[in-house]
Amino acid sequence: MKNTGDEETGEMGRAIGEGLSYHRFVDYRIADPAKRLAQKEGEATSSNLPFGYSEVAGTRGESAYVFDMGESYGALVQEGLGTKSLVAREVYERTGESHFPAIAQDAVAAVINDLVSVGATPVALNAYWSSSSYEWLGDAGLSESFIKGWRAACDRSPVAWGGGETQSLPGVIEPGALEFAGSAFGVIKDKRKLIQGSALRPGDAIVLVESNGVHANGISLIRGIASRLGDGYGTELADGSELGATVLRPTHIYAQLVQALSAAGVDIHYLSNITGHGWRKLMRAEGELSYVMSSLPPVAEVFRFIAEQSRNDPGEMYGNYNMGAGYAVYVPRDQSEQVVSVAARCGFQSWVAGQVEKGPRQVVIEPLGIVFVADTLGLR
Repeated sequence: MKNTGDEETGEMGRAIGEGLSYHRFVDYRIADPAKRLAQKEGEATSSNLPFGYSEVAGTRGESAYVFDMGESYGALVQEGLGTKSLVAREVYERTGESHFPAIAQDAVAAVINDLVSVGATPVALNAYWSSSSYEWLGDAGLSESFIKGWRAACDRSPVAWGGGETQSLPGVIEPGALEFAGSAFGVIKDKRKLIQGSALRPGDAIVLVESNGVHANGISLIRGIASRLGDGYGTELADGSELGATVLRPTHIYAQLVQALSAAGVDIHYLSNITGHGWRKLMRAEGELSYVMSSLPPVAEVFRFIAEQSRNDPGEMYGNYNMGAGYAVYVPRDQSEQVVSVAARCGFQSWVAGQVEKGPRQVVIEPLGIVFVADTLGLR
């Protein structure tokens, strides 16, 4: 099997020939050690929690920070969209078509999908929008569609939009660029509903839930590809779609799916939001377990196009993109088909694609002969 750790490839993310490496744009080897240091320093402040609240052990490094409020748990998340707004801005200027409602959903989804991954019910969300100037707010075709899209995404979650911050940062943000982010608070009223990796067991099934394309990760590589193409984001893919419109499909929000699974009595052992780090995120939980994938969801044409244009091999693609699977649900084997049924009622296709096994912490993608070892995911 191919091992995608640094010890065999020499450089995680190395491009083939004249291709483009994802890590030319986003290098987690640099970022992850700093993130771990930040977690360590943050943990040292946990004694500052007031009212007798206390940090819930094992939740640092998970999708949301969880703290004990006595009768319930609180959960807190902050997330950012990344560079996808640059694609939307370029398409808007070229065609006049606003994809900014989708961009708003992408930003809200980045926050909410992480929040619900620990079992929290979203309560309130705040927005953070920054730009080089307030000029974009005067463009009704852009700003009004975005703002209404943000509200619609909050209704879809559902979560109350509490407020936020809108900044003009000339000299910090490049002219024309728009940075969108947000934070959210949620509550786990029934403490037994807290979702942590410690519940995972060998034999658990891994159910993959469909994505809606690339979602909001790996966009910098796509921008690099588009810059090399004569028609840019207007390039037609093999399925007849345009690159820009395909990339700008909004990220699915999985909150109502998680709530429906809980209401149906499904014993959720773990959830993983498959974003940056791609399928390496399947081993986000701590503990020495192997995640063995025996089948793959259908791969959208856009992923084939990215692979072809960047000359990245399957290990790079599955190590950085969702490849058709936006969310993973880990449950006892006898409840896996129930997950598929509930997901279908929520409008999502899903697949019982693998299982948790005894062994070292790694992801094994059997149909492709790929193994992602533990040290290629440096989140903790």
